[in-house]
Amino acid sequence: MKAKDLLTAMQVDATGELKKLSSYTYVFVNDGDKQTNHLAVKVEAGNIILTKQQGERLTLKQLIKVLNEAKDAEIFVEEELVFGYKLIKQGIVLG
Repeated sequence: MKAKDLLTAMQVDATGELKKLSSYTYVFVNDGDKQTNHLAVKVEAGNIILTKQQGERLTLKQLIKVLNEAKDAEIFVEEELVFGYKLIKQGIVLG
């Protein structure tokens, strides 16, 4: 999924489910049977890459900033291409 496609999808949802976008705080990815929001994000070789890390949690605000800066980049969780997202109580899950 390209950054601009994720931004567009979130904007469309902003009129519905994401109307309370500020309440969706964190970005999660699947980590085995669980989900983690302990992620680092970087732009590398024209791709946005999220990697699991200890410590800081990735916020939706931080991710949107990177998405806006690299709109034509593909989004990856480590080496896996992101195809979409779903909403959960504390944020969004990329997958």
